[in-house]
Amino acid sequence: MNIIERARVDDSFLSAVIADPILRQLLAARGVTSATDIDPDLKHLLHYRDLQDIDKAAALLADAVSNGQSIRVMGDYDVDGMTGTALGVRCLRALGLNPDKISFQVPSRYDDGYGLSCRMVEQAKADGVSLILTVDNGISCHDSAQLAAQLGLTLVITDHHEPGATLPEAAAVVNPKRHDDVFASKCLCGVGVLFYVMIALRAALKARGFFTPERPAPVLGQFLDLVAIGTIGDVVPLDANNRRLVRAGLRRMQALSAQPGVLALAQSARVNLRTVSTYNIAFDLCPRLNAAGRLKLNDNPAVDCLLTDDHAAAQELALRLDMCNRRRGDYEKVFLAEAKADAAALTQQHALTVFRPQWLSGISGLIASRLKDQYNRPCFVFAGEGEDITGSARSVPGFPLAKALEEIAAAHPGLLLRCGGHNMAAGATLKAARLEEFRSAFDECAARYLSAPQELEIVSDGKLPESYLNLDFARALESLGPWGQGYPEPLFDGEFFLEQIKLLGNRNLRMRLAGQQVHFSAIRFRATPLEKSLLEGIRVRMVYSLGVDRYYANDRLEVKVHAIEPV
Repeated sequence: MNIIERARVDDSFLSAVIADPILRQLLAARGVTSATDIDPDLKHLLHYRDLQDIDKAAALLADAVSNGQSIRVMGDYDVDGMTGTALGVRCLRALGLNPDKISFQVPSRYDDGYGLSCRMVEQAKADGVSLILTVDNGISCHDSAQLAAQLGLTLVITDHHEPGATLPEAAAVVNPKRHDDVFASKCLCGVGVLFYVMIALRAALKARGFFTPERPAPVLGQFLDLVAIGTIGDVVPLDANNRRLVRAGLRRMQALSAQPGVLALAQSARVNLRTVSTYNIAFDLCPRLNAAGRLKLNDNPAVDCLLTDDHAAAQELALRLDMCNRRRGDYEKVFLAEAKADAAALTQQHALTVFRPQWLSGISGLIASRLKDQYNRPCFVFAGEGEDITGSARSVPGFPLAKALEEIAAAHPGLLLRCGGHNMAAGATLKAARLEEFRSAFDECAARYLSAPQELEIVSDGKLPESYLNLDFARALESLGPWGQGYPEPLFDGEFFLEQIKLLGNRNLRMRLAGQQVHFSAIRFRATPLEKSLLEGIRVRMVYSLGVDRYYANDRLEVKVHAIEPV
């Protein structure tokens, strides 16, 4: 374990608002540049006017709402796409469009694939749809955009993925990553982009005098729980703008003002919404929303769960999603054991590529993530029983997956039928017959970037004085959140005496540790085999975070161990 401590940066600009020097340094080290950056008030949200094409999109949608035209929201099968779909439908209803004129479609991961397809466009035309509104997809759907125009459909694309050299031929394209876009934050996820479009639509309708005392303009903030869940689920960087959206959504959930489906999901996951956190969203709610889409099922109840206003129906749908998640977990256990057995023969390689035809491609990303964590090297997991197999990859620092796939595609023409993604997560489709060629190319590429198997590196905020190991400091950290991608949760390192250690459920470790002046309990989730072999009565070095445990009647300090080893 290689612990890298963050370099100290100037934090004097925060001295007027943050008295504690450690808190000031934590914030400054995470890119906070002003007191406004940590102010959660929604009045500081970036204005929608800087998003390219948003006025055009709002005008087209306003025309459709005013004229009672039929709108179809086209989403995606991940949490971002599904919460965005639910947001679009709910906002259009709230803004006054007849519910009979609103429809939605979320593609199947297995039958439809990602994005707006020509078949979906043709179906929309056959169903009498006038306007297609995409969310979390569309920026790469050139053929379907052309078809929509040929069929006389109005296409409004809202997306957040990287655009190509040219934009699709849509009536409007709203995407903060457009090359000509000046919106200050490029970190909005799909549901976040659509939320901004809905704000602009409300303003456009208001300017037309659409709203009356009998039909007042709705408060769109009532749907921020959906925005928060989608933002956390898509693991986008939590810059100041996204933190405000997430925090506002968390507050609605904590006030039990969330959508009935969210309330039901929390109940099925045994999450206390009054104390819900980004951790609960990421590890309790999002897996349940994702579960059905990962399995080969005839229907996906996730969006229906987020859309229903009937609490009994929401509970029934949430129960179905919970059962899907349990089934997904059973599959994952079996697949992971098989993947580990296959990976054990590849540990001398710089990158791991494993494949079994019976695995589900919807679960391959989860398996790749687990293998990456255990072996600390890039992992590609392929699945599929046909001639074409599809894989998901997860990477480690120092190995840019997206760039690596580009290099492999250039060096091996025709090897990759499809590929895409980011530096840390990506996917690809190839012929099963060429798997060994890909495995070799992937390993050679990793060898160029990673000269040797990487030692686990953890960035720490340094050693925390023992006087800070208390509930008050944990609450202070919590108040400066939410923490997440791009705004990482503070981690600290230190040496302690391991007084007691107990294995829980063969996965987690409960420990009792001692410093020079303090004794405290700690928990290590998903312990590694080496961590499970630790013995009582030794000194250990560990990296940990602090939180507030609200499971009991009274709040307690929660120390969560992220890595631990003997000194």
